[in-house]
Amino acid sequence: MLLDNPSLKLVRDIQVFDLIWNNTADAIFTIGHDGAIIDANPAFEALFGWNVEEIKGLSFPPFFSHITKEEHQEILLQLRKGKKFPYVVSKRKHKDGIVLDIIASYQPINNQEILAIGMYKNFTEQMKIQRKLQASEDTYRTLVESLPVAIIVQQHEKMVFANSAGLKIFGKNRLKDIIGKSLWDFVFSKEKEKIKEKFNRILEQKNTSVSISDEFTTNDGKVICGEIKVNYIEYKGEPSIQILIQDISEKRNYEAQLEYLAFHDPLTGLRNRRKFTDIVKGAIKKVEKTNEKIAIMYIDLDHFKSINDTLGHNVGDEFLQHFAIRLKSCVRKNDELCRIGGDEFLVLLNNLTNYEQIKKIAERMHSTFKAPYSIDKKTFDVTSSIGISVYPEHGLNERLLISHADQALYRAKENRNRFVFYS
Repeated sequence: MLLDNPSLKLVRDIQVFDLIWNNTADAIFTIGHDGAIIDANPAFEALFGWNVEEIKGLSFPPFFSHITKEEHQEILLQLRKGKKFPYVVSKRKHKDGIVLDIIASYQPINNQEILAIGMYKNFTEQMKIQRKLQASEDTYRTLVESLPVAIIVQQHEKMVFANSAGLKIFGKNRLKDIIGKSLWDFVFSKEKEKIKEKFNRILEQKNTSVSISDEFTTNDGKVICGEIKVNYIEYKGEPSIQILIQDISEKRNYEAQLEYLAFHDPLTGLRNRRKFTDIVKGAIKKVEKTNEKIAIMYIDLDHFKSINDTLGHNVGDEFLQHFAIRLKSCVRKNDELCRIGGDEFLVLLNNLTNYEQIKKIAERMHSTFKAPYSIDKKTFDVTSSIGISVYPEHGLNERLLISHADQALYRAKENRNRFVFYS
């Protein structure tokens, strides 16, 4: 059925992402390589009072508080190296000058446009409460029970306290179900021994803390992506460690969708040109060491404009999705597909030894593409023209190979519905 089309599912996923971007209470924003804000969601503007357009292009944004330009540059440097900042308690400034307490996290992306994605959670009210509370068990419990972050206190490798969010992670409702038991009685991690070593080091050194990012599996099989902050405290007069666990599984999904959109065409789900070019560059490096060939196919649909003009853009978009599926069926698993835009597509053919392999694939494409399309109760035929360039004969880098395939396509379109090798 049409509704089961994976490309349509991608479109629906993008719509869901848009709902999250525009309706989440957390401020989400993208950061350029110079440290400036590229874009931000409505929650960001509501949190700080600045319109995104007011602060775009400022390499040291005006909402920073208690941080120097040098410290900001150091964070950017670490992000460029791929370091994540999963859970940082910081201060930021509202447009009217009020200083806010923020829980900040930064995820490096490091693509051509975006250095990182940031997320801020307003923690101001909770911090006001915390500053007013005294260090008694009752007041401590009042604070931590109000927090969405799981908080666990451990002494002698046994848990002595957990707030409601902590109990939820363990799948328990009552404190007595976990008191006196080990954290590891309820969750599993491949990094268990390393984490235990860090816990012991904190107890030995005192007054220290450490941040950990890990994936945990609970006893009921649920996988939790956790950002953990571990601090040394004294609980009831005994040396203890306080473990703060934030379940970031949902945030990871946001980030995965953002990363996906950065490298894929949203209509067809194929690679976009930027990612495709990087893949071709990597393929060239591989075949430089072998006697194999690779080929670039530049595909253009014949008279596609008439579909949009006569049947409408909705039918045109759906046709492109169907075409992308047919295109995928014509190539092998190790080949790569790309939609440049409009009705133009690129294909990278890997692991070739002769031209006959390329011809067979091109012939298979023509046979597959010319079968009638039926969309919205309308049936029509569309042919395609293909230009082909081959490494190393037609170029030694990705730019030349794509350019020469484009030139071959120009010749193919002189008579249409055929494929032509660059010469």
